[in-house]
Amino acid sequence: MPMQKETALTAVDFAGMVAEEEKEKVSLQEYAAAVAVLVGVAQQGTSGGRAAAQVLLSAYNGSEWQLDVTDLNSLDRKNFEAAMTVIRERHDTWTEPHSVIQNGSRIFDGLWKKWFRLHVTERGKIDCPSCDGRGLIFRNRDDDDEEGTPCKRCQGSGRVCRCQK
Repeated sequence: MPMQKETALTAVDFAGMVAEEEKEKVSLQEYAAAVAVLVGVAQQGTSGGRAAAQVLLSAYNGSEWQLDVTDLNSLDRKNFEAAMTVIRERHDTWTEPHSVIQNGSRIFDGLWKKWFRLHVTERGKIDCPSCDGRGLIFRNRDDDDEEGTPCKRCQGSGRVCRCQK
């Protein structure tokens, strides 16, 4: 039987990489800067905002918020590096991200509300097909400025279980 070429890192190689990385610990100020960068991104309703919110909220409360690692592909290199800094420093410092920025509790409460559809209780749901995930029914579907009425199908949440397609 031919010998297979090793493609995986050996334990020794990996241990050497870990030892190198431990030399690269960042300061609490760099952690705070990375959190601030991601907060700015997470406050936007974009795919990058979604990824940034998942990193921050999962670092804040991992049992309530989960990070979909593939969503990190939505971040540009600068914001991806900020995400990696937040993840690494959450581990290294045991410090929650809201505590390293000014008004962190208020800011994270806002992110919690803005991105509630990413909460673990909501992850398995889909956008309500009756209201297109808006939670409101409008007489004119193209006019969000008019006053809508709460969607009866989703009770205004904008989300329904997959079984209610």
